[in-house]
Amino acid sequence: MRIPSCHMEIEQVFLQLEKHECHSLCITSTNQGEGVSSLAQALTERHLLAGYRTLLVDLNLQNPSLIPLSFMPSDTDVAETNSHYLTFSQHNSVVLSGIAVPTNKAEIVELRQPKNLKKRIETWLKEFDKVIIDASSVSQLNTNNIPAQTIAGCCESTLMVILSGQTLQTEFKDALEKLENHNANIIGHVFNDKYQPSLKTEICREIERLHFLPNVITNKLITFVQNNRFLSTVV
Repeated sequence: MRIPSCHMEIEQVFLQLEKHECHSLCITSTNQGEGVSSLAQALTERHLLAGYRTLLVDLNLQNPSLIPLSFMPSDTDVAETNSHYLTFSQHNSVVLSGIAVPTNKAEIVELRQPKNLKKRIETWLKEFDKVIIDASSVSQLNTNNIPAQTIAGCCESTLMVILSGQTLQTEFKDALEKLENHNANIIGHVFNDKYQPSLKTEICREIERLHFLPNVITNKLITFVQNNRFLSTVV
């Protein structure tokens, strides 16, 4: 799912990041499928619109979203730079300055070491103003992945995505503790309300349950709620 970079919610997150002046950002979640990749790409686009040289790094080996692009311009130096950083998002169908997930086993093992990952981030920051890392979920801890808590501990700041109505509180607390144990600087939580019904939807559903009301009145009440501008602003 693509989140437009001009959405007000993205703007609010972007402004908060500006306050913290973070150069390297890790975005993760408790479980897989909570919307980390969508948020990471939207924030990358928003930072690019703000004039920042922004690099999106895909380190979510379980659910990669970037495909590397390569081409050979006439200028060899330009070819080396662009082919290394140009990627295509298979989820959002956009081209971004990014790095796709590593496929080399030795490189994956190398990046699992915090000191090596920190050096890699420092190298990226020599060419870019901002580095945004799309990390796997904290619960996905296996030998074929780069732990989210390791990535978070190597970045200046971390954002956690929470799927409203789906993520269990106990799971979230456990993930939070793991991140804090790795010295992650968690600056905020972003709630994904994809499966969370709005207040307007909940009111309409309750009206439909009032079977003692005539259909004419029920329909008028539902129409009134759906057209109410105030309720449209309440999530």
